[in-house]
Amino acid sequence: MNTVSRALDTPEPATKSARVMQRWLSSPRLGLWLAACALLLSSSALFMGFYLDDFVGRYIYSDLEGAQHLFELYNGGYGLANGNPEDTHWQIEHGWAPWWTYDKLLIRLFRPLGVATHWLDFRTWPNAAWLMHLHSLVWLALLVLAMTRMYRLALGPFIGGLAALLFTFDHTHGFVAGYICNRHTLITALLGVLALAEHLRAHARGSRAAQLAAYALYAAALASGESAIAIAGYLFAHALCVERGPVARRALRFAPYFVITLIWRALYTRAALGAYGSGLYIDPGRDPVAYVIALLERAPILMLGQFLAPPAELYSVWPAHWARAMLVFACVFSAALAFGLWPLLRRERSAWFWLLGALASLVPAASTYPHNRQLLFTSFGAMALLAQLGQLHAQPVAGNKPRGLLRFSRELGGLLFFAHVVVSPLVMPLTTCGIAATAPLLRAVPSVGDDVAGRDAVFVTAPDYFAVKLVQLVRRLEHQPLPRRFRALSFGPEHVTVTRTAADTLELEYAEGILSSPFMELYRDRRIPMQVGERIELLGLRIEVLALTPDGRAQRVRFRFDAPLEAEQFKFYYWANGHFEPFVLPGVGEQRALPPALLELGF
Repeated sequence: MNTVSRALDTPEPATKSARVMQRWLSSPRLGLWLAACALLLSSSALFMGFYLDDFVGRYIYSDLEGAQHLFELYNGGYGLANGNPEDTHWQIEHGWAPWWTYDKLLIRLFRPLGVATHWLDFRTWPNAAWLMHLHSLVWLALLVLAMTRMYRLALGPFIGGLAALLFTFDHTHGFVAGYICNRHTLITALLGVLALAEHLRAHARGSRAAQLAAYALYAAALASGESAIAIAGYLFAHALCVERGPVARRALRFAPYFVITLIWRALYTRAALGAYGSGLYIDPGRDPVAYVIALLERAPILMLGQFLAPPAELYSVWPAHWARAMLVFACVFSAALAFGLWPLLRRERSAWFWLLGALASLVPAASTYPHNRQLLFTSFGAMALLAQLGQLHAQPVAGNKPRGLLRFSRELGGLLFFAHVVVSPLVMPLTTCGIAATAPLLRAVPSVGDDVAGRDAVFVTAPDYFAVKLVQLVRRLEHQPLPRRFRALSFGPEHVTVTRTAADTLELEYAEGILSSPFMELYRDRRIPMQVGERIELLGLRIEVLALTPDGRAQRVRFRFDAPLEAEQFKFYYWANGHFEPFVLPGVGEQRALPPALLELGF
């Protein structure tokens, strides 16, 4: 008998191969085999190198000029701004943030254990990407070992082994394993699953020591990442759906987790941690209304990404009409999933525990833009549900072939099982290298040559924030000559018209306004309006908003420099053909229309 509830009956397999599989999944050494399998499936990360935020880490953990100040503003790599307008202005001035950044922007996250591991990496082997990736994969292997133990405590040797196999194969873990900056998620998940396992052991054996260990591990998980709150959701679901006895006694056992969470959140807020002012990061503690709206939109997208396809991250980058179609499909799929799980939920009480825990895990996952990397905690419950569903339909049905809802459940379960047992492990090596799809940004860096040394590098258009930031980071890390200043006038796939109104002045008109796509709202929520006449004063550049879209986003902006634009001190670029090209300035009174700065992702 398992610690969650009665196990589904496990009939004797009819074939020799099925019996071999059952013995293997029930083997005491299964965790070691699965850990090795996880390392193999994600080993493609060892050959990737550095991408995006990896360069931020290499810089802020270095002894280079300006690195320490940016380290503090970025909170060790887990933040972008501290809410102080003066520090925000410093970032704009030095080319680390766009000119439209909300002056009170706050994105500071509490992940000291992750910071400690990155400090070790960048101080010990700062240029060895493969060692940093190997470091992350070790945490992944430890997580698989811990998951195998937890599943078996909850579901018994065979079904627990099957759930562990599905977890190991789950391709949604690939991005987390392959992106060095996401290592904190693996650490948080490991501590969280250890807490859950100790809680299950305490429930099964009445062990006070195990219960105290569970409380301590949950607190440690919160110190590693905010997503650990998902574990509280699983624990609450366990008390509600699995544990027996008086409600008061069950509430008393859960109460310490609740108190730990309240204390953590109080300290978190007092330390000015969290998010405010960004459209991509929404802190439920600071903006609950916006968060609830975002949760209702993002939750179906995340569930679709967890159980089937396409990956959740496409929702933020696809054109609006495709994104709407994806949302509709995600809602339909979520409803179909609920119907497909109903025969299991009706029979097996523990299935409610896994389902409610998975749904609760969407609460922290939905605090940022949808991405499969947010699904690690959701997969805890999702893989257990798939294992239980597979076991349910593997049993013979009394009478004739299953009909109605049971038949639909079997067909849907078969589709999901095939996707996760056959397709998912094949896709895992590719998702592990998912961040490498941003390679075109890195390849574009050399298009800004050494002739910018000591000059103002002005980027009229760029596909996203990192396009310009990478230029600065790489040149600093490789000790290449630096521009005097970095100035970026536009980011994102905007149709931009450039008008030369004076010898020293350009006016840019953004056809759909700045922040026209959700992914561009990192530094400013589109709901925070700008004002006509609003000015940003930088060294050698005055920026003034001339016109707004109906919802308050800048649409026409004047950029007045401190010298005629043909002066030797300037070097102008725009994005075309996958890299930065020199921008030919229009004459006074003339204008030039620029195509959207599109980034074609690829390896």
